[in-house]
Amino acid sequence: MLASIIAILLAEKLSTDDIEILAALLTAIGDNLAVIAVKRGLEKSN
Repeated sequence: MLASIIAILLAEKLSTDDIEILAALLTAIGDNLAVIAVKRGLEKSN
C-alpha cells in the first residue's frame, strides 16, 4: 500500500515519459537487488 501511495504522489508531478523512465530504473534496481540477495544467500550456505 505504501508503494502505491508513493507511486501516485510521484506520478502527479511527472510526465508520462518520466514515469516510464523511473519505472524502468526502479525495475532494474529491484532486479539487481534480487540478484545480490540470491548471491549472498548462496555464499552463506557454502
